[in-house]
Amino acid sequence: MFFHRRGEAKSAGARDTAESPAHNPWYQVHAAATAFGLSVGYTRGEVDAAFRRLARKAHPDVGGTHDMFETLIAQRHLLLKEAGLTKTTRNNAIGGSETA
Repeated sequence: MFFHRRGEAKSAGARDTAESPAHNPWYQVHAAATAFGLSVGYTRGEVDAAFRRLARKAHPDVGGTHDMFETLIAQRHLLLKEAGLTKTTRNNAIGGSETA
């Protein structure tokens, strides 16, 4: 009986790990938006401004670490991707468009 319960506890723990907030994509976006200080309906300009503000502290050249800066870049990419704000096209100086 003891071993049976112990086995159940292990499977419950594995299930909890798979369902932990860190593995939930919504949680990751929410955590990134919170770290950037953004609210619902943020714009690309707000993400860029927050990224620049945080990069001044996280960049290795100014006392941050490589890991901190890589995390910041990943969070920026996630926020832009989830909001549909990634640059797929951009206008050139003449007014035409080119794909990036």
